[in-house]
Amino acid sequence: MLKNAIARMITVALAAPALALTVSTSASAAPQSDTVHWENAATHKCLNWGNDVFGNYELARPGACDTSYHGWSQWKEVSVDGRFWTFRPDDTVNGHQSNMCLTSYNTLVYLETCQDGNWWQQWEQIWTPGGWKLQHRGADWVQGFYLDSDGSRTYTEPWNAGLNQVWH
Repeated sequence: MLKNAIARMITVALAAPALALTVSTSASAAPQSDTVHWENAATHKCLNWGNDVFGNYELARPGACDTSYHGWSQWKEVSVDGRFWTFRPDDTVNGHQSNMCLTSYNTLVYLETCQDGNWWQQWEQIWTPGGWKLQHRGADWVQGFYLDSDGSRTYTEPWNAGLNQVWH
């Protein structure tokens, strides 16, 4: 009997920390995110965001890179599923991260309110010898288009071997 009581105490003593670790790990699980900036390999201009005259977020023209704290070249990348990511302006409003996402529809690229499961707001980062290609998840005829820039605008197009689709 004493042997059974001691065995139960040992089991509880060993199981309790494991249970606590499991509970704390699952309770703190959140989407993986980092702050990044994207500089185009061909134009050496950054993917920038800004605000319109009303203070609303918008995709700005490619330009100089501002990688300061909450600079207009800083993006918060948030993992959707470990393969696809959303990109949000790295800006905090009233203590909360911006809820605007880099979006592409057809070949247009712009910012709109983030929506869970919206494929038009999801990007895959593909490593190439020259840098990263950002492949748009999308759907239909534009599925798999890549983020592209000619230095004056940002858009998506089918894969090509040019540096305008390569980002650092």
